[in-house]
Amino acid sequence: MATAYTETPDNYSEIEESVITGISEIKSIFFNSNKVLFYDACSFQRHSNLKENEKNILLCYFENHGVAIFLTRCVLMELSGDHHSLERQYVEYINELKDSRVKIVLFNEEYTYNILSDCFSTIERINEYLMWAVRMAKTPISTITDTLNADSKLKSEVIEGKNLRASDLYRRFFLKVRGNKEHEDNLGEELISICVHILSNLPGMPNGKICVLTDDKGAASIINSVLRKTNPQKRGSKPILFSTPKLVQFMYQEQVELSENEIVNILSQGVSDNIVIMGITPFDFEVNNKISLSCRELAKKIMEPNGINIVF
Repeated sequence: MATAYTETPDNYSEIEESVITGISEIKSIFFNSNKVLFYDACSFQRHSNLKENEKNILLCYFENHGVAIFLTRCVLMELSGDHHSLERQYVEYINELKDSRVKIVLFNEEYTYNILSDCFSTIERINEYLMWAVRMAKTPISTITDTLNADSKLKSEVIEGKNLRASDLYRRFFLKVRGNKEHEDNLGEELISICVHILSNLPGMPNGKICVLTDDKGAASIINSVLRKTNPQKRGSKPILFSTPKLVQFMYQEQVELSENEIVNILSQGVSDNIVIMGITPFDFEVNNKISLSCRELAKKIMEPNGINIVF
C-alpha cells in the first residue's frame, strides 16, 4: 500500500530535545508516573491551539498531578501529515510541555514489549498479549487487517500464534502496520487501543493509571470496543478514557482553580456550535444519554454540584 506518511517529521530537530526516546528512561517514567496519558491526534491538535492562559492551566495540571504524556509514533505521523512536517503550534506545544517539566515520551508502539519484559520472564507470554490485543482490535476493514492479509507469515504469527518465541514480533508487526498507514484511517486509535490493552495486563497496574485522551467519538468507540470484547476474566486494570469535557470536569473536581470563562475557553476550542457529550444529569434516566449544550451551559453544569456526570 502506498503511504504519504513518515515516521520522522522533517522538522523533528525542533522537538528532539523535548521528547524522551530512550527505552530505559521511558520504562522508568511509565512505572513511576501517577498517570500515563496517551494523547490522540485530535485532542493534541485541539489543545495546542488553546490560548496561553488556558494552555498553562492544562500544563500545570499535568505537572502537578504527575501525568506523563505518551505520544505514539503513529500519532506523530498523523500530526506530521502528508507534508511530513509538524505545524508550528504542535512544535510549540511539545516544547511548552517540556518547559513545564511535564515528561513527554515519543512512544514507538513496539516499546510495549520492552515494558512487559520487565515483568514477564518468557517471550511466549509477552507475545501472547500482542496476539490477544490484535485479535480484539482488528476489524473487517482496517489498515491492520489489510496488512495482515497481505503478509501471511506475519498473520500466522500475530493472529494464530504460530511463532510465539520470536523476540522481534512486536517490532515487525508495528513497523509493518505503520508503514501501511493511509489517509483518514483509524490506525492511530487502533494502535493506542492495542498498547493500552497490553499494558493494562501488567501485574499490579492500578485502575486509572493508564489514560487515553481523545475528542473523536469514533476513536473512543474503537478503544472502548477493544476493552469490552475482552473476556472479563482476562481483562487487566481499567484505563480512563477522557474527552476534553470529561478531563475538565475531572480537573474541576480535583479542585483545580478554573473560572467559568476559562472552562468555556477550553471547551470551545475547535467547537463551532453546541458541544455534544455523553452523560447524565439528575433528571435523566439513561446513562450515556447524549446531551447537547452550549459551551457556557456545559461550563455551568460542570461547576454546579451534581449538575452533570460526563461519561465522554
